[in-house]
Amino acid sequence: MLRAFVNTALGVLAAGLASVVGRFALVPRASARQQWFRGASLGDLDPDTPFPAVLAVARDDGWSRARVNETVFVVWDGLTGIRAMSATCTHLGCRVRWDNGAQRFKCPCHGGEYDAHGNVTAGPPPRPLLALAARITDEGDVEVRL
Repeated sequence: MLRAFVNTALGVLAAGLASVVGRFALVPRASARQQWFRGASLGDLDPDTPFPAVLAVARDDGWSRARVNETVFVVWDGLTGIRAMSATCTHLGCRVRWDNGAQRFKCPCHGGEYDAHGNVTAGPPPRPLLALAARITDEGDVEVRL
């Protein structure tokens, strides 16, 4: 009888511990989920010209939470189409800039270049710029999901 009681108690404790550990291991934290951030207003954008939008994003580093600036490029087609891409070079993580004269994104670090859609055209980058989800709200704001 005592053996059955001890085994049952240990089983209940193990199940409780497993549920707590499983909660933290399997369910993503709220800050890790993707969120929509306001990037610009349609009034800020010129058709087919990449606009650098700086988003303030909360990041956890283990001990503290800090706001970091994340730069993305927003491109509006002049009608209802909107797209966004990361401004982070896929080679070593430098920030790319839009060169209006050359109609290219250029990385100042190692000569990487991307076309207006973020595809690699020159240099060492192994992949295109990261495409991000974007939408236009009813109020005429552009939101980007990170």
